[in-house]
Amino acid sequence: MKKIIISILLLILIFSAMWTVANWKHIASFPPIVSSFYAKEFCSCYYVTKRSAEACHATVKQYIELSDFQHDEATQTVTASGLGSTNQARYLGENQGCVLVSTP
Repeated sequence: MKKIIISILLLILIFSAMWTVANWKHIASFPPIVSSFYAKEFCSCYYVTKRSAEACHATVKQYIELSDFQHDEATQTVTASGLGSTNQARYLGENQGCVLVSTP
């Protein structure tokens, strides 16, 4: 019985490793999605739809928490960090709305 359980666990481990290697490109691209989504959606919620900051935080809240969030009303930028990735969104005006911008 013990050998069967160890064999099953070993097969699960091998399958998981093979799946991870086969999908590494997709797995590696996931972390930036968390912060870019939050920054862009908060920016659009706050500047385009003109809702309160509290309402926008409630709207864009995710299961994975951010490690840092900054909202600069002077430059109309929103910066969000999570899972080791930082992204910034900027409001460009009524016609263009919010866009993701490169961070230095």
